[in-house]
Amino acid sequence: MGRHIRRAAWLVGTTLALALSAPQAALADWRRAETAHFVVYSNGSERNLRDYAARLERFDALLRHVANGPTDIEGLRKLPVYLVENGRELRVVQPDLPEGVDGFYRASPYDIRAILIRGQDDDLLLHEYTHHYMSQTSPGSYPGWFREGYAEYFATATVDSRGKSTVGYPHLGRLRTLQQQRWLPLGNLLTASPMTLEGQQQRWTFYAQAWLLTHYLLSDPERLQRFGAYLTDLSNGADPVEAFLTRFQTTPEAFTRDLRTYMDQGLRYAELSMPPLDPQMTVTLLPDSADDVLLIGLNIRERGRDSENPALLAQARAAAARHPGDALALTVLANAEITLGDPAAAEPILEQVLALEPNNVEALLMAARRRIDDAGQATDDAQMFALYREAQTLLGRAYAADPTDYRVLAELAGIRRMADDYPNENDLETWRLAVEHAPQVLNLRGQAADAMIAAGHDVEAEAYLLPMANDPHGGRSTDWARDRLAAIHARRAAGNGEAANTPVTP
Repeated sequence: MGRHIRRAAWLVGTTLALALSAPQAALADWRRAETAHFVVYSNGSERNLRDYAARLERFDALLRHVANGPTDIEGLRKLPVYLVENGRELRVVQPDLPEGVDGFYRASPYDIRAILIRGQDDDLLLHEYTHHYMSQTSPGSYPGWFREGYAEYFATATVDSRGKSTVGYPHLGRLRTLQQQRWLPLGNLLTASPMTLEGQQQRWTFYAQAWLLTHYLLSDPERLQRFGAYLTDLSNGADPVEAFLTRFQTTPEAFTRDLRTYMDQGLRYAELSMPPLDPQMTVTLLPDSADDVLLIGLNIRERGRDSENPALLAQARAAAARHPGDALALTVLANAEITLGDPAAAEPILEQVLALEPNNVEALLMAARRRIDDAGQATDDAQMFALYREAQTLLGRAYAADPTDYRVLAELAGIRRMADDYPNENDLETWRLAVEHAPQVLNLRGQAADAMIAAGHDVEAEAYLLPMANDPHGGRSTDWARDRLAAIHARRAAGNGEAANTPVTP
């Protein structure tokens, strides 16, 4: 009930009646700008970096203003944003990106970050940051079309240093799609995942119709009130299409005509005035090694332990040789050895990093994971538990250095899975904190939900699973979450709503 009230309040506030190659030889310095909600990295000019970081903070302020969201959340994890020079640098991080892609956002068990080419349109990052913000500040769960439509709605927003803002400005690309392409039936729009639609054109149409429908709802208080009631119906298990038609007292054909009329009459946008914002930020110069290792380090971190790329390993080794005693180069090399080379060779490298930087979270996390892996190969219980204790000590140091790092929290909770009393209340609280700092990571939600179910907390598990089940991109984790929700609903219907079942990691 509390979730529904908070969600409704959040909605009412919205009414307005994003061939791997080696990095280029050092041409510019890498800098880091830290603001209240972002950590922005760039190898461009300091002025450009400061301007971009300020624009991001102003956009965050606009989202909070429109949604009546909290002006700040204590301990909020800041979003890293990397600004690169060109598509070649972008593909150092993600080699398989299609041509024409100017940036991307990713939330994974390894990292949450956005990377884009400087000087390109901001639409992609604003769209993805709206998703990011919505996951962090809204406790509710929304259908996939609304999550995409809401992000598209804000992708064209503007806000200047004086606080003058526009929201809901027509998205010309989406309008063109709606004018030239065959629309999806309303029932498909309300229930489909864009990734399950046939062909790129149908997916573009989905995003365009989702944007238009969201624009339509947010432009009128009465329509928004009906939408809030519709969300309550969905949370109670109502059919998405039947509930929508009932709440809006319409038919699919009539509602589609209304949407077309709304579009043809010319879409209006809101002009807002907020207090002027001059974001505070700290800009630091990164070591020279950043030109060699920052981007390949992101690639290695994201691709995980199964990656095989000898070129990356060779680059990391060469960079560390060029920058002896450099903590950043050594940290990237340690991860490269663990992921791509000789994991045992990483141990002395990590010791060297931690001698230079005792609070280096990446190094502490890698050292802890090495011990967890070794514990799995231990020949006796005494050795296994000794390694787990060493890992816990290292993770404790990492947590003290950065209490917002969800990866550290997930390892702290996960290392306890073999304990007889898992999950105890401390384990549950650790999972809660992990999701609080990274609600965008669906795998993390799934692990937390499993722990809650095992402890008999089905209601809490449901809150973690709903955003997974409604993920507009679909996939295995979405199907898994829907199965888990169905099991929760079945237990509830049988009068055994607090029963637990065997955890299964998605």
